[in-house]
Amino acid sequence: MGTTPWLLISVAILLVLFLILAIMLKKGIKRPPDYYAFFIMGIIWLILGIPLKNYTLSIMGLVFTIVGLVNKKKWKENRQCWGTMTPEEKKWKTIILVILGLLVLAGLVFLLLKNNRAA
Repeated sequence: MGTTPWLLISVAILLVLFLILAIMLKKGIKRPPDYYAFFIMGIIWLILGIPLKNYTLSIMGLVFTIVGLVNKKKWKENRQCWGTMTPEEKKWKTIILVILGLLVLAGLVFLLLKNNRAA
């Protein structure tokens, strides 16, 4: 029970650091929103919100889905593919994906450790 606040605080600190890093890297880069990503994210949130009985998640998913569908004509013009990225963009995206993957893995490990200790 005593480790939970420290775990939450450390996750919050990591999120703030990633936010600061993202703001620093995005300075001066103006890109239009990727409405296809909004649509996909909305569908996933909508589907996940229903069995979890998280209606806020379902409503947000519905909103993202509608925003994506309303702007369906802009899907291809704003879509960014791996082949069209510069080498620097590819490098940063790879670094971010690795960090996020490690965070997910660490979260799973902590969850398993906590569940094994409670049993």
